[in-house]
Amino acid sequence: MASKGVRKEVRRRLYGFAGRVASSVSDSRRQRFLQQMVTGLVIGGHVHLTKIARAAGTGNDDVHAVEKRLSRHLDSEHWSMEPVRKNLLDWSAQYVDRHTLIVADLTDVAKYYARTLEGLGRVRDASDPDKRTAPGYMLFEAYVRVGKWQLFPLVIEPLVTYAGGPTSENAEILQHILRIHEAVGGPATWVWDRGADRRELLVPLLSWGLGFVIRQRGDRMIVTADGRMLLEEQLAQEIYQKQRPRHWPFGGWTVTTPVRLPDAPQHELLLVLHWKRADLPPLMLLVSPAARLPTRTGAWFVKAYRRRWGVEDATWGIKQRFHLEGFLVRSWRSIRRLILLVAVAFYWLNLWGETSYHTLCNAFLNHSWRIPKEVTYLFDWLASQIHLLLHPKPQITLRP
Repeated sequence: MASKGVRKEVRRRLYGFAGRVASSVSDSRRQRFLQQMVTGLVIGGHVHLTKIARAAGTGNDDVHAVEKRLSRHLDSEHWSMEPVRKNLLDWSAQYVDRHTLIVADLTDVAKYYARTLEGLGRVRDASDPDKRTAPGYMLFEAYVRVGKWQLFPLVIEPLVTYAGGPTSENAEILQHILRIHEAVGGPATWVWDRGADRRELLVPLLSWGLGFVIRQRGDRMIVTADGRMLLEEQLAQEIYQKQRPRHWPFGGWTVTTPVRLPDAPQHELLLVLHWKRADLPPLMLLVSPAARLPTRTGAWFVKAYRRRWGVEDATWGIKQRFHLEGFLVRSWRSIRRLILLVAVAFYWLNLWGETSYHTLCNAFLNHSWRIPKEVTYLFDWLASQIHLLLHPKPQITLRP
């Protein structure tokens, strides 16, 4: 495929997708805004409205005027982006079946030097070596894990409680989970890290019949199959001392045991214990009844949890590829809408893992200028190539 043909085809698919997003609203002005924002975010790779204006332009546009127009639409109270939010959820939900993993997490957007942003709260900066508390926003994010590297966003939303809203973090998380659960029809398995090991989350999730795999801290009180009540780490130590294999397996040792929670004794859960090495503490996973399908073993749940790391890759991609922490819009409405549009742009970049994009993807990978080596982060690499391929050049003329 010739380079000109590749550029034309990539542009056709990107603008076709942006038009699909824009069709969520009826106003032609809002449609133009959505199309420019989606294409500008993908091509420009940045949340600054001036960079979006340059990327979505032709090279001779009045960037300042375009930036002001985008800013007005982004903060306008006279229209709603809820149809776009719903469509993104529905598009990602169509990839879900009973064997699908949904990976979810909370992530921070630190704004150390911000003073006048609406809804600015205090968050722990996880990327800081000292884990300092900084001004910023906390985001809830959930993705559908598809194939080797695809992560389709279901919801990426800032939490109101950190902005001083009259609610709690647990209540907001449950609200987002329930909305996704209703959209996907309920068959998927959610995978969480230790941050979700909370009674306020576990009991409602069990009552909804949600399938989940949640890593445990080890300090949760459980009821064993013989009726004893003890801590998870105590049960793990007891099993290790009684059942430790004489010859250590090459891939580690995995044991499962049925347990119940004192707060929800009617549900029999599965505690999965995995020792990678004999001298290391075990990985402890709590599995709900809905996630215990007949073909799933303890090793399967351990592997599923390790695939949760994809949410960290997605967070890294959104923050680094779109420079999310560098946004300059100030109102809560603008911030929410900008984060949603970043999620939409991220969705399109993950479409490159679909069969219909293989020819285009191979055209990039097999180019003679490229050193033939494996790409670690395909999403990030493709985003860089699309930026180089489609970003317009300034048209400068010399005047006498």
